[in-house]
Amino acid sequence: MNVTWGKRAVTGALAALLMTSGLALATAVPAEAAGAKYTCKAKASLSLGRPVSTSACKKSAKGKTVKKHRAVLVCDVVRGRGAEHTIAWTVKGDWKKPTQKSSVKCGFSSFLRSVKVETK
Repeated sequence: MNVTWGKRAVTGALAALLMTSGLALATAVPAEAAGAKYTCKAKASLSLGRPVSTSACKKSAKGKTVKKHRAVLVCDVVRGRGAEHTIAWTVKGDWKKPTQKSSVKCGFSSFLRSVKVETK
């Protein structure tokens, strides 16, 4: 008695089952990444006396969906000689993906007023 047709049928069914489960996993991964939620924070520091802000995002269940983020600094720039005065100047970093860091610097003779993160 020869049972090769039964082995072929079982092997074909197993291959079809593995292929459909593999396709389901391949389509599920991008959907999960697109719906990921992040919490973004900005951190201020000094570099050679200049205010610097760096923003970074972490995955979080309580966060919101973020496609891009950037660091924003508001600096007080000192102008004039003798009768000095300050001007508020907003400096924005480049838009980055949630897995990357965005940073921005104020110019020299500047003081840090505020730091924040913009998302979209």
